[in-house]
Amino acid sequence: MAAGEAWSSLENEVIVAAYLDMLERELRGEPFTKSVINERVRQQIGRSRGSVEYKFQNVSAVLIELGHPYVRGYKAASNFQDSLRDAVLAHVDAAPSLRATALAEFGRVPEPRGDFSWNLTDPPKVEFSAHHGFLRRAAKVDFVQVDAANRALGLAGERAVVELERQRLADAGLGKLARSVRHVSVEEGDGLGYDIRSFNFQGEEKFIEVKTTRRGPLWPMLISSNEVKFSQEESERFHLYRVFDFDEPKRGLYELAGDVAESCQLRPAQYEAIPA
Repeated sequence: MAAGEAWSSLENEVIVAAYLDMLERELRGEPFTKSVINERVRQQIGRSRGSVEYKFQNVSAVLIELGHPYVRGYKAASNFQDSLRDAVLAHVDAAPSLRATALAEFGRVPEPRGDFSWNLTDPPKVEFSAHHGFLRRAAKVDFVQVDAANRALGLAGERAVVELERQRLADAGLGKLARSVRHVSVEEGDGLGYDIRSFNFQGEEKFIEVKTTRRGPLWPMLISSNEVKFSQEESERFHLYRVFDFDEPKRGLYELAGDVAESCQLRPAQYEAIPA
């Protein structure tokens, strides 16, 4: 197969089927070897190893824009062709087993673990294709909404951040401030526009909203209009903490400070409506 030659419908079918098989195994916690899958695909279609890997990254991009879970380690490459997009949509649409497996994984209650370390990172740079809006509308299940609705996971993430903030302040010799960190969404209610009141090293208040997922750093998050408004009113003190890879030994976290309308790409998710 000549390098740069357009992928055929049959090749797209093979690559998408192989990718979704890996994804379902990952969601079930079953082992697989990516290099073995790559070799199997190459034997079927005659493409190079690098070409197959890049196409897997294209599939990740389609799934991310669809709001669907994707295989860890395949970084999204968003310049995919319409034919690949159509193949992914068709396969996902016709995969009730994958859908059920993903729903079970997204609804799972997190198990407490103390053997993790924090992986503090910069916010990821996300590129979307021109198909982004269409793909989200085409999804049968809004997994972003399902993920955000897992209250047990969200609460576990908030508690982990409370402990992180207390430890950070204690390690800086600021024990009094560490003891003053408050989990306000539990102690005072969940409608304040933030979850945790903490402090910086100068003793100034930080209002922290925590968004937690088991997925990777590119996974979208939902933020309420109340949280957006609060971030604008308290832009000097508001911090959005995105906790990702929650079940992994290296639990990820990146931070967005200030008005989320400036730090995030915001798209309307839903509206409350009453008859006019």
